[in-house]
Amino acid sequence: MDLKYRNIFLFLFMLAFAGTIIVYFSSNRDMQLTWWFGGAAILFYLIYRFSKK
Repeated sequence: MDLKYRNIFLFLFMLAFAGTIIVYFSSNRDMQLTWWFGGAAILFYLIYRFSKK
């Protein structure tokens, strides 16, 4: 995968990771929504990690 696209997935991972923490504390600890954001963060990280040439 091109470095430009890998960096996009890294950026999305960082946003989803920060979003997980923000959603947890701002949504009165709604765990279902927190797991959705956490799952997205894990997915973006795995795509970033295993997309090397």
